[in-house]
Amino acid sequence: MIKVEFQEEGHGFCNLLRKTLLEEPSVEFAGYTIDHPLLAHPVVSLKTKRRQANVVLREGLEKMLARTEEFRKKFNQAVSDYNVD
Repeated sequence: MIKVEFQEEGHGFCNLLRKTLLEEPSVEFAGYTIDHPLLAHPVVSLKTKRRQANVVLREGLEKMLARTEEFRKKFNQAVSDYNVD
Protein backbone atom coordinates (compact mmCIF):
# COMPACT_ATOMS: atom_id res chain seq x y z
CA MET A 1 0.00 0.00 0.00
CA ILE A 2 1.19 3.49 -0.75
CA LYS A 3 0.00 6.79 0.61
CA VAL A 4 0.54 10.04 -1.26
CA GLU A 5 -0.15 13.52 0.10
CA PHE A 6 -1.34 16.14 -2.35
CA GLN A 7 -1.02 19.86 -1.75
CA GLU A 8 -3.89 22.30 -2.26
CA GLU A 9 -6.37 19.73 -3.58
CA GLY A 10 -9.85 18.95 -2.39
CA HIS A 11 -12.60 16.38 -2.65
CA GLY A 12 -13.18 16.95 -6.38
CA PHE A 13 -9.69 15.91 -7.44
CA CYS A 14 -9.38 13.12 -4.90
CA ASN A 15 -12.76 11.58 -5.64
CA LEU A 16 -12.06 11.63 -9.38
CA LEU A 17 -8.68 9.99 -8.79
CA ARG A 18 -10.22 7.37 -6.50
CA LYS A 19 -12.88 6.48 -9.07
CA THR A 20 -10.32 6.34 -11.88
CA LEU A 21 -8.03 4.08 -9.85
CA LEU A 22 -10.91 1.73 -9.03
CA GLU A 23 -11.40 1.11 -12.77
CA GLU A 24 -8.11 -0.84 -12.72
CA PRO A 25 -8.78 -4.53 -11.93
CA SER A 26 -5.60 -4.89 -9.85
CA VAL A 27 -6.72 -2.22 -7.35
CA GLU A 28 -7.89 -3.70 -4.06
CA PHE A 29 -8.41 -0.37 -2.30
CA ALA A 30 -8.35 3.28 -3.30
CA GLY A 31 -9.45 6.03 -0.96
CA TYR A 32 -8.47 9.32 0.56
CA THR A 33 -8.67 11.29 3.76
CA ILE A 34 -8.67 15.00 4.42
CA ASP A 35 -7.94 15.63 8.08
CA HIS A 36 -9.34 19.14 8.05
CA PRO A 37 -11.03 21.03 5.19
CA LEU A 38 -9.02 24.19 5.82
CA LEU A 39 -5.68 22.37 5.49
CA ALA A 40 -6.37 20.98 1.98
CA HIS A 41 -3.67 18.30 2.16
CA PRO A 42 -5.50 15.09 1.26
CA VAL A 43 -3.76 11.74 1.57
CA VAL A 44 -4.61 9.19 -1.12
CA SER A 45 -4.17 5.53 -0.19
CA LEU A 46 -3.79 2.82 -2.82
CA LYS A 47 -3.46 -0.94 -2.40
CA THR A 48 -2.98 -3.20 -5.41
CA LYS A 49 -2.45 -6.85 -6.20
CA ARG A 50 -0.23 -8.17 -9.00
CA ARG A 51 0.98 -4.68 -9.98
CA GLN A 52 3.10 -2.01 -8.32
CA ALA A 53 0.94 0.65 -6.71
CA ASN A 54 3.15 3.52 -7.90
CA VAL A 55 2.74 2.39 -11.53
CA VAL A 56 -1.04 2.11 -11.16
CA LEU A 57 -1.15 5.56 -9.54
CA ARG A 58 0.84 7.10 -12.40
CA GLU A 59 -1.41 5.45 -14.99
CA GLY A 60 -4.49 6.67 -13.15
CA LEU A 61 -3.20 10.24 -13.10
CA GLU A 62 -2.35 10.04 -16.82
CA LYS A 63 -5.84 8.70 -17.55
CA MET A 64 -7.38 11.60 -15.62
CA LEU A 65 -5.24 14.08 -17.55
CA ALA A 66 -6.25 12.56 -20.89
CA ARG A 67 -9.92 12.68 -19.95
CA THR A 68 -9.79 16.29 -18.83
CA GLU A 69 -7.94 17.26 -22.00
CA GLU A 70 -10.60 15.53 -24.10
CA PHE A 71 -13.33 17.31 -22.13
CA ARG A 72 -11.58 20.68 -22.58
CA LYS A 73 -11.37 20.21 -26.35
CA LYS A 74 -15.01 19.19 -26.66
CA PHE A 75 -16.12 22.03 -24.42
CA ASN A 76 -14.14 24.62 -26.39
CA GLN A 77 -15.52 23.24 -29.65
CA ALA A 78 -19.09 23.46 -28.32
CA VAL A 79 -18.53 27.05 -27.22
CA SER A 80 -17.00 27.88 -30.57
CA ASP A 81 -19.92 26.28 -32.43
CA TYR A 82 -22.40 28.17 -30.27
CA ASN A 83 -20.69 31.54 -30.73
CA VAL A 84 -21.02 31.85 -34.48
CA ASP A 85 -21.17 35.63 -34.82
